[in-house]
Amino acid sequence: MTGALGRWRTAAAEQLRAAGLDAVEAMEPERAARRRGPALAVALAGVSCGSGGFQNYMGTEETAEGGLRVLYGGSGELTLRLDVMAPRDGGASACRAAAERAAEELLLRGAAGVPVDGLSMGETEYLEAEGLYRLAVRCRCGAWIAAWAVEDGGRLTDFEVRGTMR
Repeated sequence: MTGALGRWRTAAAEQLRAAGLDAVEAMEPERAARRRGPALAVALAGVSCGSGGFQNYMGTEETAEGGLRVLYGGSGELTLRLDVMAPRDGGASACRAAAERAAEELLLRGAAGVPVDGLSMGETEYLEAEGLYRLAVRCRCGAWIAAWAVEDGGRLTDFEVRGTMR
């Protein structure tokens, strides 16, 4: 496997950084407490595929070794979780403002090019032990997930996330 979901999550974090947000792929609250402004921890929170899995035949392609592999696809839903954290002196308003900027970026451009089907924000909470404000954002995206199978047995060997924004 090639880590398709990890690459998608990484691309979404890079997109948020390019939009001027301090986004990382994983962060413990202790690390967030050392930052001066709000930071976003980007994680994959869920994956669901339509019934029947990869049942749509999309063709074949030749492998580097000269064999053939078959491409199948299916619709799916990927969910990103953004934990937006801000230090105490930034206040809950800094946390909310960063969450809103992230939401605008994702809604306008999709998450790494995959269209957003829904986005929700929780309430801002204060984590007393860490001295941080935290707000969770969930971003549901409709994706096409393509999978390859070896020709001789039909065993799935790899997959990738595909999506387009118009």
